[in-house]
Amino acid sequence: MLIFTRNAFISIVDHPQDDRFLVIRARIAGDIEAVFPEAEVFERPGADYRFQANVARERVSQRIASQVKDIHYEAFESSVEDGDRRQAYIQVWSAMYEEQARRVSAEAARTEPHAPSVRVSLEDAQDVGEVVGPDGGFG
Repeated sequence: MLIFTRNAFISIVDHPQDDRFLVIRARIAGDIEAVFPEAEVFERPGADYRFQANVARERVSQRIASQVKDIHYEAFESSVEDGDRRQAYIQVWSAMYEEQARRVSAEAARTEPHAPSVRVSLEDAQDVGEVVGPDGGFG
């Protein structure tokens, strides 16, 4: 699960050995602590998500629910105070907007009525005399 908050971008995945925990991952230092201030964050240089922490599932559920309850804005992008973070979020928004547009366009192409395609061979056309001109071409 990817979660974008006003001051953090985190990824939440299953803990590989202990179902009581989830692994909270972040690419930017401080993002995990912004959502989970009590987390013991460790660094994995070279990893896809450099910063990680193991947090109890129940705590993750509580904290994410709290984040949702604390929403007091009508436009997410304008609520993000860090300009660099806002710009990164807008790039994600733009990529997803383009994907939406692509899917809408593909759906429209599948559902638009098309004129039926009619193929007539020259022999069939000659059987219908008025379709073939005197020189044998369609007229």
